[in-house]
Amino acid sequence: MIQLLFTLVFAQGALALFLMANIPPLRKLIIKILDRVKTGKGPAMVKTLGGTMLVILASSITSIIKIQTRSVRMGTITPTDQILMRTHLLEASLMGIFVFPSLDHRFLTLLGC
Repeated sequence: MIQLLFTLVFAQGALALFLMANIPPLRKLIIKILDRVKTGKGPAMVKTLGGTMLVILASSITSIIKIQTRSVRMGTITPTDQILMRTHLLEASLMGIFVFPSLDHRFLTLLGC
């Protein structure tokens, strides 16, 4: 799952880089591809994918809360729980970027970036 999310991060970065670059044939090709995705079955597919990622995000957050309550109850956190917590936090943060991109943009504008 994490490999897929990192692939999405790098693809989004490459797309932004190609759109910022002033290479007209490549830029026109990317814009045509994005227009085709926006028409037809594209919006339904994006909504389905977004809903699926939202459910997985909720599952990761629930697992994080369960691990935290278990560690509070036991008084210490086990190494296995530390690894699971790290994995769930990484998944949740990467999915949060893709599920809520407008919030990411608002945070960047608040920070002045």
